[in-house]
Amino acid sequence: MQTYLSSNNALNKKTIIAAVVVSLLLLGVAFVGLQNTIVIEHEGQEIQVSTLASTVEDVLRKQNIDLQKGDKVVPSLSEKIEDGTRIVIHRAFEIKLVDGTNERTIFTAEKNVEDLIDSLNIQLNENDRIEPMLEEPIREGYLVKITRITSDEKVETQEVPFQTVFKNNNDLEKGRTNVVQKGKEGLKEIKYEVIYENGVEVDIQILEEDIIESATNEIVERGTVSTVATSRGDISRFSKVIDMTATAYHAGYASTGKSPGDPYYGITASGTVVRPGVVAVDPKVIPLGTKLYIESTDGTSSYGYAVAEDTGGAIKGNKIDLYFETPTEVKNFGRRKVKVYVLE
Repeated sequence: MQTYLSSNNALNKKTIIAAVVVSLLLLGVAFVGLQNTIVIEHEGQEIQVSTLASTVEDVLRKQNIDLQKGDKVVPSLSEKIEDGTRIVIHRAFEIKLVDGTNERTIFTAEKNVEDLIDSLNIQLNENDRIEPMLEEPIREGYLVKITRITSDEKVETQEVPFQTVFKNNNDLEKGRTNVVQKGKEGLKEIKYEVIYENGVEVDIQILEEDIIESATNEIVERGTVSTVATSRGDISRFSKVIDMTATAYHAGYASTGKSPGDPYYGITASGTVVRPGVVAVDPKVIPLGTKLYIESTDGTSSYGYAVAEDTGGAIKGNKIDLYFETPTEVKNFGRRKVKVYVLE
């Protein structure tokens, strides 16, 4: 009886041990079956890993792989792991981003400008300009610049200048004019678009113009009579007449700064000897050598025939300096308005 019980107990122990071994083998097989084999591409290397981790984030944590600011992981950290999953880590690099007037440093792992803009949720308007172009790749140290283009429509009114119409008048001296009808500016409304880059005005484009009031032409008669009756009764032809302010000078020191004995005393700018009938002019108005007739307009005696042979520091524009032989004559003449006929 005892022999039978001992044999039975031994048999039971063997059965239990066998069952435990089988269970462990089955658990090992099950454990191996639960693991996923994945590949991690990281800093130029590929690592094959068998893991029970369920997400990308768990895998990286178990592999002690730290992520820095701006790093990009594909698939995303929350993605579930499957057998054969390939995890790629793109390390961030530093670039500068100028958006309008704002400049900042960005750490990014994006490969081109378009992906960078999308990753930062930057909204581009239709007219905005971006450099480099969206499809351009970016690398460490790149500058990405966004120029914000805006516009504003405005309306304003402007004067329309009048035109001057000339007509000949055979009863008017040549060189003289007479305004028959005064001109009047018109008025127009202009609609235009102002273009701004980063808030700074860079261009104006006219969109539309409307005439509100038309301009009135100015009508001017021009004299055609080209002769003048001199104080001596002569009739002389002239090409034009100029209203001028006349002064007087003599050869002495008070007028010219030169005294007798000076080699240039009494010598004109033309190199001639000064004499009655010589006048100083602005050569830009009356060329030297021009023959003139000078007529008083205040009822005093006219200076008469003259030749432009001299110049003077104060004689600019419509000014003329008449030569007299004595300081007394110069003083008596003073300053007067005259008509200067340019003779043919």
